[in-house]
Amino acid sequence: MLTINADGHDLMHQFHKPTDEKRMVVIVPPDDYGPWLHARPAHSMDFMRPYPAQQLRASVDAAAQQALLF
Repeated sequence: MLTINADGHDLMHQFHKPTDEKRMVVIVPPDDYGPWLHARPAHSMDFMRPYPAQQLRASVDAAAQQALLF
């Protein structure tokens, strides 16, 4: 699993403590699968970019909230 810094990401920055480094998983869009898999090593980092916040969805897990009670 590849991760990148998400300090400035509109959605992912809120899932960590203020003093912790913010990280997010790299999501390679389907249109980039071929170019990413066949990229030369020198260009592989071109695909390590934040996924747009407006294309992500987050929700609260009720079971996780209950776990905080114990």
